[in-house]
Amino acid sequence: MNEFPISIAGRSKPSRGFMALNIILAIVIIFLMLYVMFVSRYSKVYVVGDSMLPTLCGAESKQVAGGDYVYADTFASPQRGDIIVINAQDDSGEWHTIIKRLIAEQGQSVELKEGVLYVNGEYVEESYVLPQNNFPDLPINNYGPVTVPEGCVFVLGDNRNVSSDSRGKYGMIDKDNIVGVVTEWSMTMKGFITGWNTFFEYTVPSIF
Repeated sequence: MNEFPISIAGRSKPSRGFMALNIILAIVIIFLMLYVMFVSRYSKVYVVGDSMLPTLCGAESKQVAGGDYVYADTFASPQRGDIIVINAQDDSGEWHTIIKRLIAEQGQSVELKEGVLYVNGEYVEESYVLPQNNFPDLPINNYGPVTVPEGCVFVLGDNRNVSSDSRGKYGMIDKDNIVGVVTEWSMTMKGFITGWNTFFEYTVPSIF
């Protein structure tokens, strides 16, 4: 019986360059998978306007730098006190993407007395609302009581003096129009996230 010996020594070993290329390719694939998973869940939001001061700083418009960037979790269930992103229709019928704080949910009553918030008749402490952004004698800061209808939420901006919200322009917000909840980690890393995105979206284009 004839035997055919196999020469192990004759096999060529993969080159270091080939192995490095495979490692790089695997890293790129993993990165792309993580990126797809991230963007499918989190929506990047650029803040425009002063309605959420001092919590969030807004730019004068989408075309200029100066606003904060945060991320909204589109899978999260919003709770009272959360900052949420909304696709809202104003009183003229136009649609806008706005960012506000969820104050009350369906069935709850809301009232503002000289800028002080009451939900279901109970006082709500709001450390995020500064006195200079909440003048007690403004008509807009004396509102209600109103009851939030079924399927809706009531939202306010932290800068009560200037915010367009459920008190007027946007009215009660349909829960189906909530895009997501602003994440705590994006608020904690707001400085870095804002600097990174501002550089690539405003600084780099202006160079070229």
